[in-house]
Formats: sequence, C-alpha cells, structure tokens
Amino acid sequence: MCKRKKQLPFLISEMYCTQCGKKGIDIARRPGKYREPGHLKKIYCVYCKKETNHVEIRPFYSDYNKQDFELEMKHHNFNGDGKRIKPYRIFRGELKQKERYV
Repeated sequence: MCKRKKQLPFLISEMYCTQCGKKGIDIARRPGKYREPGHLKKIYCVYCKKETNHVEIRPFYSDYNKQDFELEMKHHNFNGDGKRIKPYRIFRGELKQKERYV
C-alpha cells in the first residue's frame, strides 16, 4: 500500500509590474516554496508587451503589501530595468526620516 503525502493547498501571489505598475499574471506557490515579501520575478507583462520584473505580493502572512508597492512606484524606487534602487527596508526608513523632518 502506497502512502501519499497530503498535498498542501497552493497560495496565490499577485504580481505587479515595476515598469507600468499594473497587475500582471498571478503565480501559485506551494508552502515551503514561498519567497520573501516584495520578491522580484522576471515574467512577461501583458501591458508592456515584454519581459519585466514584477513584485510578488502575498495576500496573507506578508509584511509587504500593495500600498508598499504603490509607495515605491510613487517615489521611483525602481530603475529603468525594474530593479530596486534601494532595498525596501532602507527605502522605507529613509522615507520616514524625511517625513519626520518635514
């Protein structure tokens, strides 16, 4: 008799393009295969019509959400290639410093 491991459900991660800022194709990940919050993944953008970096946002158990992505887009924390100029934690800390002195 074969004992099969119980398959854990997939969690869907939303992907947002770092070039145009629009929602791209979602990705399903198994538990244990999750990436860090705000992970960049190079996939095809249906709006830009080319392969670009996308930010991964998990709906649950994440300290990086859509508002964080929008904040990075607003303050231009992504370069022309779609890579982060500064890591998100450093970027957020510097932004809070500026807000404190304004």
